Amino acid sequence: MKRSFDLAVKAAAAAAFVLCVECFVWRRRCRIEKHAVSPRARLRVRREADARRVIFSIEGTLDEFAARLLAYSVAQLPPSATAIIDLSAAAPIRGGALALFARVFAAGRRVRLRGLGEGHDGLLALRPVLRQTEWDRQPGPEAASFAELRSVAA
Repeated sequence: MKRSFDLAVKAAAAAAFVLCVECFVWRRRCRIEKHAVSPRARLRVRREADARRVIFSIEGTLDEFAARLLAYSVAQLPPSATAIIDLSAAAPIRGGALALFARVFAAGRRVRLRGLGEGHDGLLALRPVLRQTEWDRQPGPEAASFAELRSVAA
């Protein structure tokens, strides 16, 4: 009789332990799903054979770390090299990343933008600097409307 009672108590304790662990895991899983983080930016660098042009391709959301890395990379280029920043696969640039992205243009380097679309409205805040840089746009349906926005902003 004592053995069966001990076995029942141990089974109840084990069931309570499993139930508590499952509740804690369920709570944590709900908190993790609420704080979904956007995918980090990927920064790819391609250099032309003659080293006069360097292409920086941005994919995803540009965060502050990637923007700082891009600004430092452009600053290390030789003055004769042209930096081409491809934004065709990039999400809109906002916040602190936009301020760090402005360093690229403030350095006085030759910088061209490629793939600039309507989603990059935050770059219009840099319009005095962007007027002085060269634009390399890929033709697309949004090209005409963005050109109108640029002419209105100028």
